[in-house]
Amino acid sequence: MSEESQQYKASDADVFSRGSLKLSYDLLRTSNPALALQVRNIVSGEPLPKEGADSDNKNSDHFRVTLDSFQVRAVVEGLMTYNQNEILAKQQPGLAVMAKALMEDWIVLAKKMISELPADQRP
Repeated sequence: MSEESQQYKASDADVFSRGSLKLSYDLLRTSNPALALQVRNIVSGEPLPKEGADSDNKNSDHFRVTLDSFQVRAVVEGLMTYNQNEILAKQQPGLAVMAKALMEDWIVLAKKMISELPADQRP
């Protein structure tokens, strides 16, 4: 394993899979198209390095999210709004479950960003 690929784990709060970012884009694009485009632009960048059998599989790509804290908050709020729409949840229960799990991933990133703030800037 190269030194560069050891610098991240798929479980890191700021590392998202191609699928998670695509679903985030899909769920946000009607309510906040500009933010959805910023999320989609992450996937347009260079994926994090990987080795082994998955090296040629685009579906196993992971990306480091470099959005600022305001953008991450807007993503969480957009996904919360989506999850609160009971009509959509009843029409597509599987998607509602995935959206909730995705929202929780973004919340973990937001908490990480808060924890990295200097003590005098934390809420």
